Amino acid sequence: MDEYTSEHGHQDGPEPDGRTWRTWATGELIELPATIAGIRAALPADQREEFTKSIEDTPARDLPLTLNRWARRTRPEVDEAIERTHDWVEGIHAEADAMTIMGEERSVVLDRVQSRLREGPPESAR
Repeated sequence: MDEYTSEHGHQDGPEPDGRTWRTWATGELIELPATIAGIRAALPADQREEFTKSIEDTPARDLPLTLNRWARRTRPEVDEAIERTHDWVEGIHAEADAMTIMGEERSVVLDRVQSRLREGPPESAR
Protein backbone atom coordinates (compact mmCIF):
# COMPACT_ATOMS: atom_id res chain seq x y z
CA MET A 1 0.00 0.00 0.00
CA ASP A 2 1.51 3.34 -1.00
CA GLU A 3 1.42 6.57 1.00
CA TYR A 4 -1.44 8.04 -1.06
CA THR A 5 -3.62 4.95 -0.63
CA SER A 6 -2.98 4.75 3.08
CA GLU A 7 -3.84 8.43 3.48
CA HIS A 8 -6.91 8.55 1.24
CA GLY A 9 -8.07 4.96 0.82
CA HIS A 10 -10.41 5.03 3.79
CA GLN A 11 -12.21 8.04 2.30
CA ASP A 12 -12.95 6.48 -1.07
CA GLY A 13 -16.05 4.59 0.04
CA PRO A 14 -17.34 1.54 -1.80
CA GLU A 15 -15.85 0.56 -5.14
CA PRO A 16 -17.54 2.53 -7.94
CA ASP A 17 -19.76 0.55 -10.30
CA GLY A 18 -18.27 2.10 -13.43
CA ARG A 19 -21.01 4.70 -13.75
CA THR A 20 -18.77 7.33 -12.15
CA TRP A 21 -15.14 8.33 -12.25
CA ARG A 22 -13.43 9.40 -9.06
CA THR A 23 -10.61 11.84 -8.69
CA TRP A 24 -9.04 13.94 -5.98
CA ALA A 25 -9.18 17.68 -6.52
CA THR A 26 -9.11 20.61 -4.14
CA GLY A 27 -8.44 18.18 -1.29
CA GLU A 28 -11.64 16.22 -1.71
CA LEU A 29 -12.86 13.13 -3.51
CA ILE A 30 -14.95 14.16 -6.50
CA GLU A 31 -17.18 11.89 -8.54
CA LEU A 32 -17.80 12.60 -12.19
CA PRO A 33 -20.47 10.95 -14.30
CA ALA A 34 -19.04 8.20 -16.52
CA THR A 35 -21.96 7.28 -18.75
CA ILE A 36 -23.23 9.13 -21.79
CA ALA A 37 -26.62 9.69 -20.13
CA GLY A 38 -25.03 10.78 -16.84
CA ILE A 39 -22.68 13.26 -18.50
CA ARG A 40 -25.46 14.67 -20.67
CA ALA A 41 -27.72 15.15 -17.63
CA ALA A 42 -24.95 16.87 -15.64
CA LEU A 43 -24.03 19.31 -18.40
CA PRO A 44 -25.66 22.73 -18.66
CA ALA A 45 -28.59 22.58 -21.08
CA ASP A 46 -26.81 24.75 -23.66
CA GLN A 47 -23.95 22.21 -23.98
CA ARG A 48 -26.00 19.03 -24.37
CA GLU A 49 -26.56 19.22 -28.12
CA GLU A 50 -22.84 19.82 -28.72
CA PHE A 51 -22.03 16.87 -26.42
CA THR A 52 -24.38 14.54 -28.31
CA LYS A 53 -22.89 15.53 -31.68
CA SER A 54 -19.36 15.15 -30.32
CA ILE A 55 -20.05 11.65 -28.97
CA GLU A 56 -21.82 10.55 -32.15
CA ASP A 57 -18.85 11.70 -34.27
CA THR A 58 -16.10 10.25 -32.05
CA PRO A 59 -14.33 7.06 -33.21
CA ALA A 60 -14.72 4.19 -30.73
CA ARG A 61 -11.01 4.19 -29.84
CA ASP A 62 -11.31 7.83 -28.71
CA LEU A 63 -14.55 7.52 -26.72
CA PRO A 64 -13.01 7.11 -23.23
CA LEU A 65 -10.90 10.25 -23.62
CA THR A 66 -13.76 12.23 -25.14
CA LEU A 67 -16.15 11.14 -22.39
CA ASN A 68 -13.58 12.11 -19.76
CA ARG A 69 -13.15 15.58 -21.26
CA TRP A 70 -16.90 16.15 -21.27
CA ALA A 71 -17.32 14.72 -17.76
CA ARG A 72 -14.75 17.20 -16.45
CA ARG A 73 -16.86 20.04 -17.85
CA THR A 74 -19.51 19.10 -15.29
CA ARG A 75 -17.08 19.99 -12.46
CA PRO A 76 -14.82 22.88 -13.58
CA GLU A 77 -12.90 22.81 -10.29
CA VAL A 78 -11.30 19.52 -11.40
CA ASP A 79 -9.64 21.12 -14.42
CA GLU A 80 -8.70 24.16 -12.34
CA ALA A 81 -6.94 21.90 -9.82
CA ILE A 82 -5.21 20.00 -12.64
CA GLU A 83 -4.00 23.29 -14.13
CA ARG A 84 -2.63 24.51 -10.78
CA THR A 85 -0.79 21.21 -10.28
CA HIS A 86 0.56 21.38 -13.84
CA ASP A 87 1.87 24.90 -13.17
CA TRP A 88 3.51 23.69 -9.94
CA VAL A 89 5.25 20.81 -11.76
CA GLU A 90 6.42 23.19 -14.51
CA GLY A 91 7.92 25.40 -11.79
CA ILE A 92 9.88 22.43 -10.43
CA HIS A 93 11.08 21.66 -13.96
CA ALA A 94 12.20 25.27 -14.50
CA GLU A 95 14.05 25.24 -11.17
CA ALA A 96 15.82 22.00 -12.16
CA ASP A 97 16.79 23.50 -15.53
CA ALA A 98 18.23 26.57 -13.81
CA MET A 99 20.21 24.43 -11.36
CA THR A 100 21.59 22.38 -14.26
CA ILE A 101 22.56 25.47 -16.25
CA MET A 102 24.33 26.85 -13.18
CA GLY A 103 26.45 23.68 -13.10
CA GLU A 104 24.84 21.87 -10.17
CA GLU A 105 25.61 18.15 -9.97
CA ARG A 106 22.97 15.95 -11.57
CA SER A 107 22.46 14.00 -8.34
CA VAL A 108 21.80 17.23 -6.41
CA VAL A 109 19.25 18.35 -9.00
CA LEU A 110 17.49 14.97 -8.91
CA ASP A 111 17.43 14.99 -5.11
CA ARG A 112 15.89 18.47 -5.12
CA VAL A 113 13.23 17.50 -7.68
CA GLN A 114 12.34 14.31 -5.80
CA SER A 115 12.16 16.21 -2.51
CA ARG A 116 9.82 18.85 -3.97
CA LEU A 117 7.60 16.15 -5.50
CA ARG A 118 7.42 14.25 -2.19
CA GLU A 119 6.43 17.45 -0.37
CA GLY A 120 3.55 17.89 -2.76
CA PRO A 121 2.08 21.13 -4.01
CA PRO A 122 1.38 23.96 -1.59
CA GLU A 123 -2.23 24.44 -0.48
CA SER A 124 -2.61 27.24 -3.03
CA ALA A 125 -1.92 24.76 -5.85
CA ARG A 126 -4.40 22.12 -4.71
